[in-house]
Amino acid sequence: MKPRKPIVIANWKLNGGLDLICTSVASFIGKHVDAQIAICPPYLYMRDMMTFLQFSELQIGSQNVSRYESGAYTGETSAQMLKQAGCSLCLIGHSERRAMFAENNEGCQIKVRTALNHGLLPVLCVGENQAEREANITEEVLYKQLSEGLANIELNGRDLCIAYEPVWAIGTGLAATPAIAQSVHQYIRAELARIFDADSAARVRILYGGSVNKTNARDLLLQEDIDGLLVGGASLDPGHFLAICEQASELAEHTA
Repeated sequence: MKPRKPIVIANWKLNGGLDLICTSVASFIGKHVDAQIAICPPYLYMRDMMTFLQFSELQIGSQNVSRYESGAYTGETSAQMLKQAGCSLCLIGHSERRAMFAENNEGCQIKVRTALNHGLLPVLCVGENQAEREANITEEVLYKQLSEGLANIELNGRDLCIAYEPVWAIGTGLAATPAIAQSVHQYIRAELARIFDADSAARVRILYGGSVNKTNARDLLLQEDIDGLLVGGASLDPGHFLAICEQASELAEHTA
C-alpha cells in the first residue's frame, strides 16, 4: 500500500479563459476528493480562479516561477508573488520550457530552491525525448536532470514532487504503458534515495505526465511508484478532468 497521497495537476498551458475557469471549478462543487487537485492556469487568470476556489477543494498552481526574487526582470513572476496570489505549487522545468525557452538543469535547481524557501511545492519535470528514448539513454538523461536539478537541495521535511513526462508522449496520444512508466518511476525513486536518503525518497510523490486521459489514468495510478498525474490537454475538458480526479480520489481512500 502506498503511503503517499495522490496528486493530480492540470496544466492549461496557453489556453483557457473565464468560461473554462467557471465550468472547471463548478464541476468540483459539492464533490469531495481525497486526492490533492490543482489547476495551473495562465497567470492572467489566477485572481479570477481564486475567487471561485473558495467554493471547492481545488488548489491553484503556477506553470512556472522566476529564479529571481525581485529586480529589473521584465515579464518574470517571483515565488513570493505567487505565494501571495494564493498558489500552492509551481511547475519547474516543463519540457516545453526546456525546449522553447532554453531552460536548463542549473536554472531548474535555483527555481526548486527558491520555491521551497517561499513555501511553494516545487514540481520538477524531467523526461527524455524520442531520439533519447530510441538511443536507450533514458536513464542517463534522467540522472543528469535529477542530479543537477536537485544539486545541494536539502528538503528538511519539506515536500517535493517530480513529474516524469516523456517528451515523446506529450500531446501525441502515445502515452507510456503503465509498466514502462512504473519502471521509469522506480528508477527515479532510486535516484532520489541516492540524492537525499531512502526515507526522503519514499515521501516524494512522483507524477506521470504524457497524454494522460480518463481511460489510462487508473491503470497508471495503480502502479507502486506513480503517485499522481500531470494532465495537459485532457484538463481543458472539465468533465474529462473531473473523471481523472475521481479515479485518483478512489485510490486515495486506500492510502495510509
